[in-house]
Amino acid sequence: MGIYGGVNLAKVKLSKTTFENLVKHLVEIEEGKKKLLEEYYPEQSTERNEIEMLVEDYIKRVEQLIINASKAQTTDNKIPFVTIGSEVEIQDLFDQEIFEYRIVSPFRSSVSAGDISYLSPVGKALLLKKVGDEIEVKAPGGLFRYKIKSIQLHGDCV
Repeated sequence: MGIYGGVNLAKVKLSKTTFENLVKHLVEIEEGKKKLLEEYYPEQSTERNEIEMLVEDYIKRVEQLIINASKAQTTDNKIPFVTIGSEVEIQDLFDQEIFEYRIVSPFRSSVSAGDISYLSPVGKALLLKKVGDEIEVKAPGGLFRYKIKSIQLHGDCV
């Protein structure tokens, strides 16, 4: 299974640090899935099912990335798709304004400017997308369209 979600994972090269951070991150996500569902979606609902499917798909994609990617001698933090802990640069397709966000867990104890939960409308829309993808976000302020310009993994994943 070399191609996954439009990304040829067999050709992906990750720095040793990025690779190690992803492995640690995957363990944290798998261990925290039950807590996430119980705390944020205690009752059975369509939204709970959607989040559970999103997290399951996320775990599968990150596992495939770890299995198929090779470790490179680079020091960059580039990653082929948006993960929790990614710093993502997006461009508003209406006014061309650039935004930078870091996708974080809702359990994160310290939040900085630009941090958004992967459970937020923008966070959910960005998760697992790659550079060049266009996304639509339905939010209280209307419908927004963005294009992903760059993705890199922050050293502090979640």
